[in-house]
Amino acid sequence: MKKNIIVGIAMAAGVLTMSAMSASAAGSCNGTCADQQSIQQFKQETSVLSGNVESIEAQIREQYSNDSIDIRKIDELEAQLKTLKDRIEVFALKYNIPKCSQG
Repeated sequence: MKKNIIVGIAMAAGVLTMSAMSASAAGSCNGTCADQQSIQQFKQETSVLSGNVESIEAQIREQYSNDSIDIRKIDELEAQLKTLKDRIEVFALKYNIPKCSQG
């Protein structure tokens, strides 16, 4: 029961965070988004990184769903996640892609 409550809270927090990020990103474009060619190149160059981000996010969700949460493992995964997102941001800057177009 306690595990289900923790998982529910973690999932709700994730949904709220993503909603807030999407709303703030949508407002940050001001009608100027990158051209389609730049977006395509960005997606091609970051596809492996994006896949790794999804994998690590799944691992973090799995850690939160365990009966005993390993905070060190979660910290390690979150550090890896931050590193990957920072690397993706470098490519976004390279192609002058605003956050609202990075999808």
